[in-house]
Amino acid sequence: MDGDLNNYTARLRTHHHRELAPQPPAAVVLVVGYRACFAAAPKPGTPVIAFAAITAATTTAVAAPMMALISVENATQVVRVRSDGSSEIDWEEDPFEIFGHSGIRWCLMPVQSAPGGRFVIAPGSWVAGRYQAVLTRSTLSHAPTAPTVVAVHNADPHTGHTRW
Repeated sequence: MDGDLNNYTARLRTHHHRELAPQPPAAVVLVVGYRACFAAAPKPGTPVIAFAAITAATTTAVAAPMMALISVENATQVVRVRSDGSSEIDWEEDPFEIFGHSGIRWCLMPVQSAPGGRFVIAPGSWVAGRYQAVLTRSTLSHAPTAPTVVAVHNADPHTGHTRW
């Protein structure tokens, strides 16, 4: 793997019960870029902003699965009705998550190359599987508020099968 690409590989580890879960089929994944979202995870085909050192051409010979670092800012919709009958919609954090998830959640999602040398979210539905990724300093330099360890979303929620 190219030296610059090594800076963007994330080491995988099992999420729960290390002794019970099988080891990841891939020891590392290549984090090619990031995507920030509001209220919901990105849909398949959503473009990803590639890191400067990474292009579709440089990843053609890479055997590691390609992933994107995703941040999803969740908030609770609050509708305030004024005395004149009009309303105002606002988004607020729900610290106790009574009305749903709040705050920013981070994960890795599968990507694929697209025409024009871009990367897009891979087709399918993706939820957290049994693995986590330990991000490198190079990856974290592009997303300074991201945690060092994030969930890897490579499982199909309908079948339970994983992408790799």
